[in-house]
Amino acid sequence: MSIGENLRQLRLEKGLTQAQVAEKVGLTRQALSSYESGRTRPDVQMLLVLCEIYETDLDGILYGRSQALQALRRLRRAAAGLLAVLLTLTLISSSLLFCANRFFPLKEGPQAAGASAVYEAHIRLTQAWETIDGLILALAFIGFLVLLVLKWAWKCRVALKQRVLYVAALGAGLLMLPLPFALSDPVFPPVNYCITPLLGNLYMLFFFALDLGTELLRARGARRGHKR
Repeated sequence: MSIGENLRQLRLEKGLTQAQVAEKVGLTRQALSSYESGRTRPDVQMLLVLCEIYETDLDGILYGRSQALQALRRLRRAAAGLLAVLLTLTLISSSLLFCANRFFPLKEGPQAAGASAVYEAHIRLTQAWETIDGLILALAFIGFLVLLVLKWAWKCRVALKQRVLYVAALGAGLLMLPLPFALSDPVFPPVNYCITPLLGNLYMLFFFALDLGTELLRARGARRGHKR
C-alpha cells in the first residue's frame, strides 16, 4: 500500500475521523485528506507527529509494517482468495450443467442405440454439478463466517466503501458468470443456474449486515460511554 493508504488505515484503526486528526496536528481536514489520497506527502516532522498519534513508527507509515496494516493485508488476501474460489467454482458448476443438457440430453420415448452411454454421461455431469453447487454453498457460508471472525479477531477496520465494492463485485460475478450458460441451455430454464448464486449472495449479505450491525452497536456504546 502507498503512504496515503497506510495513513488512512492507521487512522481508521484508531477510530478517528479526518477532522479529529487534523485538529490534533494543526492542519485542515482538506490537508489531511490530501495526504491520505496521495495528492501531497507530509514532511518528516509531520510524519513523526502522525506516528505519535497513531502509535506506530516510520516503518508503519512508510512501508505498512505495523501489526494493524499487516493484519489488514492478510484479511484482504483471504477475501480475495475466497472471491476467486467462489467465482471459479461457479463457472465450473455452470459449465457442467450446460454440457450435460447440451451434449448429453435425455430424450423421452424409445432410446436409440448408445443411449445408455449418453445417460451415464448425463448423470455423471449432473452429479458433479450438484456436488460443486453444494461445495459453493458450504464455502460461501464458512468463508464469510471466517472472514468476519478474522476481521473481529485482528481488529481490522475496513472502509465501508471497500466492503460495498467487494460485495458488489462478488455478487455480480456470481450472477453474471452463469448467465451465458443459462440463456443457451436447451433444457433447463435460467432459474436452475441462479439458485446457488442467489443463496451465496444471501449468505454474503447476512454476514455483511451482521458486521455493520455490530459496528453500529459498538459505536453507540462508545458514544454513551463518552457522555458518562
